[in-house]
Amino acid sequence: MKPKYPSRTLFCGILRAIVTSVIISYLSGDPVHGVVVQGPVDGLATGTPLYSVAVQGTIDGRTTCRPRGWRFGTWNVGTLTGRSLEVVEELQRRMVDVAALQEIRWKGEGTRFVGAKGGRYKLWWKGDDGTRGVGVMVREELVEKVLEVRRRSNGVIVVVMVFGKVIVRVISGYAPQQSRKEVEKDRFYDDVSDEIGQAGLNEFVVLLGDLNGHVGADADGYEGVHGGWGYGIRNEEGRRVLELADAHSMVVGNTWFTREPARLITYRSGEHRSMIDYILVRAKHRKYVKNVKAIPGMLQHSMVVMDVTSKEMGRRKKDNSVRVTTTSATTTLIQQHRGVSYSNNNTRTTT
Repeated sequence: MKPKYPSRTLFCGILRAIVTSVIISYLSGDPVHGVVVQGPVDGLATGTPLYSVAVQGTIDGRTTCRPRGWRFGTWNVGTLTGRSLEVVEELQRRMVDVAALQEIRWKGEGTRFVGAKGGRYKLWWKGDDGTRGVGVMVREELVEKVLEVRRRSNGVIVVVMVFGKVIVRVISGYAPQQSRKEVEKDRFYDDVSDEIGQAGLNEFVVLLGDLNGHVGADADGYEGVHGGWGYGIRNEEGRRVLELADAHSMVVGNTWFTREPARLITYRSGEHRSMIDYILVRAKHRKYVKNVKAIPGMLQHSMVVMDVTSKEMGRRKKDNSVRVTTTSATTTLIQQHRGVSYSNNNTRTTT
């Protein structure tokens, strides 16, 4: 028997599929694939729709999207020499807004745009002798949100930004390898700890990087810091990561989401598998973190991404452009937290 209202039946079927996809995606912590759900624009509706305006990208020929908000990433790229365009293309495909990069192997320090016009990222880096090096890439349309850049060493660089009503401190870190001298490791952790300690109480602090330590599969004494979903066996370097997080009331984001091993493993070499690339945030801000996972299929180091959705951190418009807040209240907030004068055309840089 044919349905009395075929168009209504078709509509209900499509609606049911969309709702089911969104619910499953939300429960799993993964972005929606192939479905763009648009909701009320901020300020015109009561409440905060979870999936309002989605951000789209293309991966392996299929359209993907994720919830509105911000995506941070960290990636040990091995080298940027001859690979800068490839790195930018991968960040675009993965819809990353702000990326911490390690082992860029560029000498000295500097700033430049990378990529084709309309899809560029701005890179701030510090490399010294060109053997290690760290950097931060920011999507071009977000560059005017950058307030300050601090180049601590060839293992630590900091970019301070403003998202809506929130100051965001992005720390890209590259810890010395296990075989390096203890004095080098101490210097790295002192620099990182100092940067975290300088942050205001309400700043959104995120440490991203290759920390060259194994935090282990289980919390095992670090409950509240380690979420219980790690990988491998803890070593001394991993304990230092956990101690740093505990000292600053932070959590290791990778360990707070139920994942299959492929989404936990961040480093591959032959038959060896490990988790050494991490994203840490303050424990009180963990409620805004909707997703942290490794992107499988990359050589050696996998990119790790984190999705953040916070009403206070602002939203994407329907056309995916960015609201730049330049109200006097925001300017006052910036000056209180950083002690710097701010305008969209002026970025303070500290070396």
